[in-house]
Amino acid sequence: MSKDHLLTAAVIVLITSFTLHWRKSPIWQSEWQPILEAVRHECDPANFDADYSFAQKTLPTERKRAALLQRCLDLGPGLLPRIKDTIPRESDEEVRGMLTVFAAALGDADSIKPAARAMNGHDFPALKITAAKALLHVRDPQLIVWFRLAMNDWHFVVNGDCGLQREQFYPVRAIAAKALMMRNLPAESYDQMLARTRSEQLERTKQLEREILQSK
Repeated sequence: MSKDHLLTAAVIVLITSFTLHWRKSPIWQSEWQPILEAVRHECDPANFDADYSFAQKTLPTERKRAALLQRCLDLGPGLLPRIKDTIPRESDEEVRGMLTVFAAALGDADSIKPAARAMNGHDFPALKITAAKALLHVRDPQLIVWFRLAMNDWHFVVNGDCGLQREQFYPVRAIAAKALMMRNLPAESYDQMLARTRSEQLERTKQLEREILQSK
């Protein structure tokens, strides 16, 4: 047998061994399955702790999903293949969104834009919040656009009797503002940034006109 054949056989053995070890990994058996089941429970419409139908306030599911996100981060990128393997086989839209958010937080480049869309576009409040938290520390320049969009998030928090006091605060906007400041950028939406830029340009023009008048 030639050296090339021996090398090929050795590579095949190593790949097979690695695959078998990965399939038997305790991450899948003792860690991932409970996480997946917990995510499905949090996304279940029958779960009272996650029912936003009659509430516009922070619900327990937000804290629980943050804890699940942290468990995934603690387990590290080794969990990523299992998450990506599960996503296309998951039938529930919100569960798929949560798994995509986990993948993005673990560094999967293909999941960053879908997770950013979830932060901005979904009608699942807890998914939006989890997506914002997951993307907060992801260093990807394309996220600046999405965080600026998230500054216009339409959700709000209601406090007081009968929902009479509407506060213009919601975690998605707060997290987006924090993300922009962490990147040394003003915590502004695109509309706010445009208005500020125009105002600054106008002020510079007026200042120039004053200097011209004074020089005459």
